[in-house]
Amino acid sequence: MKSSIKLFSCLMVSMLFYSCGESAQNQALDQETFDYNGQTYVLKKSVTTEHTKQQVKSESKIIFHKIQDAQRNMLLGYMPLPEDWKILNQAGKDGEYIIGPNDIKVLLPKVASFTYSNLPGMNQMSAQAGQQVKPLMSVESLVKNELEPLLKKEGAKLIKGYHILELQKYAENYDQFTFKSVPQQTTFKAYATEWQHEEGNLLLILNYRVSYSNTGVYWGYHTEMIGAPSAHFERAKKTYIYSLVNRKYNPQWLRACYMEEAQKAAQSGKLHQQRMAALRAEGQAIIERGKAYSAKVDVNHQRWMNAHLEQTTVTNSNSGQSYQVDASANEYWINSNGEYISSNNYNYDPNMDMSVNNQAWTKTTIQN
Repeated sequence: MKSSIKLFSCLMVSMLFYSCGESAQNQALDQETFDYNGQTYVLKKSVTTEHTKQQVKSESKIIFHKIQDAQRNMLLGYMPLPEDWKILNQAGKDGEYIIGPNDIKVLLPKVASFTYSNLPGMNQMSAQAGQQVKPLMSVESLVKNELEPLLKKEGAKLIKGYHILELQKYAENYDQFTFKSVPQQTTFKAYATEWQHEEGNLLLILNYRVSYSNTGVYWGYHTEMIGAPSAHFERAKKTYIYSLVNRKYNPQWLRACYMEEAQKAAQSGKLHQQRMAALRAEGQAIIERGKAYSAKVDVNHQRWMNAHLEQTTVTNSNSGQSYQVDASANEYWINSNGEYISSNNYNYDPNMDMSVNNQAWTKTTIQN
């Protein structure tokens, strides 16, 4: 697995999401709530559903492992992982921070963030402030147009991609604890991709988010990735997803992060005012056009969202349950876990596809 893990580590954008420390068994958080500005916030323990619990049947006992934030010198939270998996005090040379038996490796999460605006001068101003400027892309387009071509050149083959609704719900819950300097409407998705390489298999999850404000769109993702030899991949994958859905964060750590972001926003606001003064010096005409565009943003907001992240509703013909999916295909097949496969080939049947037919897929009905 060494070359496969190193391959992904080099290709993904490098920004560490958190650091890790020792493990501990069956420990609970000291607090499940914290107060801020006169309001009490409740930390949900998980959004686990019954089928998630049934997915993990580990030969090793599941315990809670401590996650330490070395930068802030405090407890970040806990992850439920098998007892014989180990969280490293320092990441390995290929970026692995969790290792398990049978050459299982989990890489440190990476973060990529972008911004884009239709307002004159805003993209230039964002670039000067050190932000990455990039037009909005759907998570499927990101994988197809940017990630897959790079990995094909390195001998990695995309086996399948699917959404994980439970991780999406987890992100929506976590968002209530993050500082926002301006009102935003945020959409979350958790898109998993499975890859095959001569060294084994890899699961790469893009935790994708899109936020709209009155000046533009802020979007990006952070990654979760695990690699294992093919014979051990399915068990390792299910165990890892279970641990992600059932993570517990320390409320005091959440509050510390919140306060840090609030302070950064205050400082950024001062720099923003300086940059705006420089833009005004470039000409009143630019300012007037900016006001005109700003007035149109709210009206065009929903239209813009639909154009880039168009969705449709499909219904499982067996259970009658409905799901929101991206309106990018003519047919959708769904399994018992709520994962779906989209296709524009009317003759395609995933139940006949050797790469995904280890489970039953039901054809859905598209609701117009």
